[in-house]
Amino acid sequence: MLMIELYFHEDCEYSQIVLNTISNLKIKNKLTFKDILVNPDYAKELAELTGNETVPCLVTGDRPMKEGKDFRKYLVSHFM
Repeated sequence: MLMIELYFHEDCEYSQIVLNTISNLKIKNKLTFKDILVNPDYAKELAELTGNETVPCLVTGDRPMKEGKDFRKYLVSHFM
């Protein structure tokens, strides 16, 4: 199974949109959640992957996605 990670933080409104989509699709158990404010190591990982610490970021395998429309398209096509 493909590993999917979501880099986020709770205070980010864009992160909340993605988290709500994941909740609505009932796929929380399919992802690993990485809150960059709770664990600074996650922020470092994100910076290494993308060159910055901007959240949300959905990583599928080794492919990071930074755009909400890409998240939704990916999640809906793989889990609906």
